[in-house]
Amino acid sequence: MSGGHFDYQESYLGYIAEQLEQDIQSNDVEYDISKPADAPYGFQHQPETIEFMKNMVKELYKLKELLREYDLAVSSDTSEQCFLEKARLTYRAGKEETC
Repeated sequence: MSGGHFDYQESYLGYIAEQLEQDIQSNDVEYDISKPADAPYGFQHQPETIEFMKNMVKELYKLKELLREYDLAVSSDTSEQCFLEKARLTYRAGKEETC
């Protein structure tokens, strides 16, 4: 495994996104004291909140990917040009990737 500029901490963004996805999935599940303590339950968020949560999930995954690409570039596993191409693809869809 290459990289390491961020000591692989960028992976925590993925964990946060996964937790948000789980919160979205179980949003409508009401707490039930008769269920096991580790049974998932939701927070009964409003639909607008869920939509913002879905956007946060997308952004977290994009940022995680982009940080990884930057990590590879500064660790000399790829190049700054590869990072820039990935950044352009991430934030301006429609460009072709060459790295």
